[in-house]
Amino acid sequence: MSTYIAVTPARDEERLLPGLISSVVQQSRRPSKWILIDDGSADRTPQQMDRAARSHDWIEVCHLARNRPRAAGGESVIMQFLTPEVWGQYDFIMRLDADLTFDSDLAELLLREFNGDHLLGIAGATLFELSADRWIESRQPDFHTRGAMKMYRKSCFEAIGGLDAEPGWDTLDEALAMMMGFKTRCFRHIQARHHRPQGAVEGIWKSRLGAGRAAYRIGYSPLFMLVRSLRRMLMAPPVIGGAALIAGYCDAYLRSMPKAAPPELEKFVRRQQVRRLFGLQSQWR
Repeated sequence: MSTYIAVTPARDEERLLPGLISSVVQQSRRPSKWILIDDGSADRTPQQMDRAARSHDWIEVCHLARNRPRAAGGESVIMQFLTPEVWGQYDFIMRLDADLTFDSDLAELLLREFNGDHLLGIAGATLFELSADRWIESRQPDFHTRGAMKMYRKSCFEAIGGLDAEPGWDTLDEALAMMMGFKTRCFRHIQARHHRPQGAVEGIWKSRLGAGRAAYRIGYSPLFMLVRSLRRMLMAPPVIGGAALIAGYCDAYLRSMPKAAPPELEKFVRRQQVRRLFGLQSQWR
């Protein structure tokens, strides 16, 4: 039977973390190990993690100091604990945000998809986010698995070199995987509830500005970014999201920010994006 390790970074998540813990504990296919990383919390997050670990011997807790230098996001701390010696013992690796809840069959359904397609390298659930007291599906391209919830095949995780620590990591990993011959998929019949919508912490302008910079870092085509930004301007809230997206991309270009994508990956990404724009067969769909 396939095994998997899960990992979750959390900082000041006492309100939402109990929901995730309950969801994971109730899985029909539990992880063989779940690493909970307390990323310097000042609330009751550490105590909640420790309590879960006392109840379940497959949960391991790692505490980090709050006053240390800290990068945005959780990827930099994840890879401190998710070393090859650790993840190499399992068939799959699952990354979970602390603000998720989901039904008891989520992991089982994901593993079923992996077992049915040996080329599937990264898979994720469709996220639903609360809007005006209703859970609304957050639609994404078929290839894009949101960073909040991803599962990786071990061979794919090894091929892409683990998780990048900078913004845009959750698109960079997919692009690398596709270039190396793996499939990446978000499955609509596998669902999770995302209790903090993307960008809710930073605000729309700051979030989209960061997304634009990340797109430059990954090597997005300027033409694709322009079209994407114009489309985003038509979505709620109108104009601001798309304007911030293209502003972030142009800012990164003018400042010559370093790119994460090697030349061959940038060429692959741009070719796929341009093919999609012109209605040709593309993995970027």
